[in-house]
Amino acid sequence: MVRLTVQRQAILDLINRSNQHWDAEELARCLGENGEQLGIATVYRGLAALENAGLIQSIQLADKKRYERADKGHHDHLVCIKCGDIEEFCDNKIESRQQQVAQDRLFQMTGHQLLIFGVCQSCSNDSQESKNL
Repeated sequence: MVRLTVQRQAILDLINRSNQHWDAEELARCLGENGEQLGIATVYRGLAALENAGLIQSIQLADKKRYERADKGHHDHLVCIKCGDIEEFCDNKIESRQQQVAQDRLFQMTGHQLLIFGVCQSCSNDSQESKNL
């Protein structure tokens, strides 16, 4: 059981009030704007403790971890390489296929994360508009 200090509770409350995928710096900045002055080291330690306790979950991107609410249930992510937007999705065929691959290889799957990298529709539209100018 994790000890919910005032600082950890502030981090948890902010994450739980949104559907955003937060990085530590964004959390620290937003908390500061809301009057919660937490040092970045405190934010990192708080995130680690909250994740270890299962109160939040994370995805590891190339540059940093992103944190989100733990109560969303399983889902996967589309990550835009231009703007950094992260879109969640669920696909039963993908889930079934992953389970089958693990079973075929006598592998006991305990979890997974699927991250699909590409360009979101908004960034793709912006690129098309730039080409047309």
